[in-house]
Amino acid sequence: MSRVTPQRRRKRKAAPIRSRRRAAAGKRKHGRVKKNTSLKTRAWRLGRIAGESGAVPGGDDEIRELQKRWASEYRMLGNEGNNSGYIEAMNAYVEGYFSASGRKPENWLLLPTEQSVGAVVMAMNEELSLASAIEELERLPLHEIVIIVNGSTDNSLTRARTSGRAVVLHYSSPLGHDVGRAIGARVSVSDIMLFVDADIPIQGEKLLSFIRRTAGGLDVALNDLSPFIGQFDMRDEVTILKEFLNRSVGRPDLTVNSMTAVPHALTRRAIETIGAAHLAVPPKAQAIALKSGLRVDVGGSVDVITRNRVRKMNTGAGNEMIHLIIGDHLEALEWTMGKQEPRLKYVDSARMRRLT
Repeated sequence: MSRVTPQRRRKRKAAPIRSRRRAAAGKRKHGRVKKNTSLKTRAWRLGRIAGESGAVPGGDDEIRELQKRWASEYRMLGNEGNNSGYIEAMNAYVEGYFSASGRKPENWLLLPTEQSVGAVVMAMNEELSLASAIEELERLPLHEIVIIVNGSTDNSLTRARTSGRAVVLHYSSPLGHDVGRAIGARVSVSDIMLFVDADIPIQGEKLLSFIRRTAGGLDVALNDLSPFIGQFDMRDEVTILKEFLNRSVGRPDLTVNSMTAVPHALTRRAIETIGAAHLAVPPKAQAIALKSGLRVDVGGSVDVITRNRVRKMNTGAGNEMIHLIIGDHLEALEWTMGKQEPRLKYVDSARMRRLT
């Protein structure tokens, strides 16, 4: 049996605290240890530098000039996190920017892209909510805001004209939401277009999600309504048709999500591929997008079902709006059947037609 000597039992003494600190400092100096700085802190510092540099001119274009700087710096930050993470970093950047001058931060929202972004707003007798809808959009450094005021008998046109940034198109006759969006898409020029309705003002932070998804590679970013529709036996005929169309074109993952609902966003590529005129029939536009190979998915989730304004035309069983949307889906299915088999993807193996 071997004997353990006292020398072998002796443990190595720990280095003094001062020596350990010096060693760590030496590693940091040579780049072997990186200090962990949060994205929010780095964004705040970049915003502070932007404010101190004086490179962002003030005045009416201040937010747009700051947007240009943020878009390039955000790309260097390399954040690909979720929408809440983006908003936290963006807010920190704005706070850092205003801290350099001691001014109170504006309620601005900067965009996660160097592409131009615009919005189309539909308004028909929306004088009570139009101002709020425009206010949320004007928090964003949008390249253009196109407001389609149609068939209004109230002060919607006057309210729309109070915006110093919007282009207002006025039609005395009602156009319908979808035709108005098609007109807005045709006259717009931005790389990414948001589509919203004036009767449901949507918080700008929620709109950012749709912009991020399209800037990140989607051509069509839909509003995810699946959390708000309930079980199948509680769905109406319109909701069932939406899901049937998506399944018929091979995208069951989209469930009930449709270009019929706002908000949604389209890239310029999507508008040109679908054709602005086809946006007047949203289900058909969606079918064209999917069959054309455009990248279609959800861009965010906003509850516009419970917030939808009650009108005579959209209330009650078999109302006018239901008939309109059902007709749109039948048109979309007819177009789809013309582009593939008459039975779409549904086989007919159960019938022995040769015996008839």
